[in-house]
Amino acid sequence: MKKTTIVMVASASMLSALAMMTAAQEEEPLDPRILAYDKGPAKIDVSKYPADMKARYKVFVAKCGKCHTPARAINCDFVLEDEWERYVKRMMRKSGTFISPDEGKQIYEFVAYDSKIRKKALYDKKLKEAAASPAS
Repeated sequence: MKKTTIVMVASASMLSALAMMTAAQEEEPLDPRILAYDKGPAKIDVSKYPADMKARYKVFVAKCGKCHTPARAINCDFVLEDEWERYVKRMMRKSGTFISPDEGKQIYEFVAYDSKIRKKALYDKKLKEAAASPAS
């Protein structure tokens, strides 16, 4: 009886948290740029990536897909390590306990690697611009 009550309370709490997250997402109108990212491809062909990156990709899709389509991160213009670090940390704070520190590290490592491969031209351009601009 006690175990059933605990399971019911935990389930109700999880459903409540999910409902609150969904309501919060629905209340905030999305920037048209983000909407465009969401409409892009939602998968990456990682067949030629190293095995460790394939494993990190699975974590990326599973965790990032809980709150928004993975297409948002796949198609965004973040490519530099500091951009991804800020983004992943922000998503970890927003998601509560959905993304553990270890999972956050795996996600960061995947998106940073992927940007250097799949978005190489943009990565090289931003890296060059960052090197040319004075330090803030």
